[in-house]
Amino acid sequence: MIVYRNEVSHRWRRQALLRAFGEGEVLRENLCDADFLLVAAATHHGYAVDRACPVCGRDSLREVRWIYHERLGRRSGTARSEEEIAEIIKTVPNITVHLVEVCVECRWNHLLTATVASPE
Repeated sequence: MIVYRNEVSHRWRRQALLRAFGEGEVLRENLCDADFLLVAAATHHGYAVDRACPVCGRDSLREVRWIYHERLGRRSGTARSEEEIAEIIKTVPNITVHLVEVCVECRWNHLLTATVASPE
């Protein structure tokens, strides 16, 4: 089991950015810039969420977790499932986990939260 703590939310920035987009202050191509690897990670390691993409309105929005820690070596900076994170923190506790929202259709992406994952 995973315990997430010390959450830093980036949702306020998300809302401000989407508001600016809605008011025409930000162009869509500046929002929808996920690269191939981020879209692939969201597709294969992420999970579908029960809300539409805030940019294109399609039901192709996914969330994916990225892990970071100096002791992870090559695994640091990679997308992982919840199950994989649970296994990893057994040997490397207190890893940083970024939750990223990605639309696999229009390539919208935004960091939602950063947390520290530890074993229960």
